Amino acid sequence: MATLRTTPRTILWKLLRDDGIIESIDITPAPVISGAPLVVEVATAGVRRLDGLLYGPGGERERLAFEHVESGEFGDLWRAEAVVKTVGVWRARVSARGDAVEDTFTVATDDQAGVATRIDDFRLAPDPVPEGDELTFTGVLRADDARLGGRPILLEFRADQELAWTEITRTETGEDGKFSAVVIAQNSGFWRAEFPGSGRPDSGTPGTGRGLFADADAEALRGSRSAQQHSEVEKKGLYQVSHTVSGQSVPKNSTVRHTGTVQKRDSVNDPWSTLNNETAELFFKGSGTNRKSVTKGKGRYLIKAKAVSSGAWGVKISSSANEFAEIRVTVN
Repeated sequence: MATLRTTPRTILWKLLRDDGIIESIDITPAPVISGAPLVVEVATAGVRRLDGLLYGPGGERERLAFEHVESGEFGDLWRAEAVVKTVGVWRARVSARGDAVEDTFTVATDDQAGVATRIDDFRLAPDPVPEGDELTFTGVLRADDARLGGRPILLEFRADQELAWTEITRTETGEDGKFSAVVIAQNSGFWRAEFPGSGRPDSGTPGTGRGLFADADAEALRGSRSAQQHSEVEKKGLYQVSHTVSGQSVPKNSTVRHTGTVQKRDSVNDPWSTLNNETAELFFKGSGTNRKSVTKGKGRYLIKAKAVSSGAWGVKISSSANEFAEIRVTVN
């Protein structure tokens, strides 16, 4: 039997075989309308081929054919379209050679989907904002002849040069549909507000997909998103860490994927560069979890951990104890 040897050729082969990570899945509209096109967008890092399947509530299977549509400094964006008809909760599974992620979504008839909504006047202030200061968001959820009080609004963010969106916080609308939220400014990037929709199809038990709420009496409203708004954060330090999670509202004991990038500069006036071979450590409620990752491939890290209870998860790097990217995850 031949003995394997570590040569430049085998090292290159292993690097080429590593097919990167899947960062996020985005399925629209919410809910998906039976018989109408749905769109699946996937943000990845280091992935060269993407496969996907949709699984219906009655055992249906639909294959997704992904096309590469955009490249950023830290990753790529893929898109696939499909048409499904069976009403209920569907499951999407997306896989690369070394990674796989699942998400759920709701399919409803046009009548079940309810009233169309929109988010207007989405603004953030101040801009620019110093790192560590408060960033305030305001906006209005609108719909014709519908009650708009107490509706959930998700504030989502993607850092400059990245393509994956992640929920940072959420708030609720007042009786007039207006909403506001405050976050601590960490990194420059794009923000959007999302209303995930409400109501449910007549058949089946409430599930977890976007556009499907557990309240059977909830008035059916279609999901909507605001226009994107950019925020410029005036960084004070020499390091910055981005932090994205695969889900912020998850079942107990489910595995949450924490991904992001680490960057460094030599002085506050220099441009950012990615930082490889940097140790990123995962914290829960301020305490270490013994879960770490070493950045590679444009400063990227991936850390997986079970979500046992609700709370704030943060990522710290060994080079800077002050650089801490935090996101809250709620356990259902």
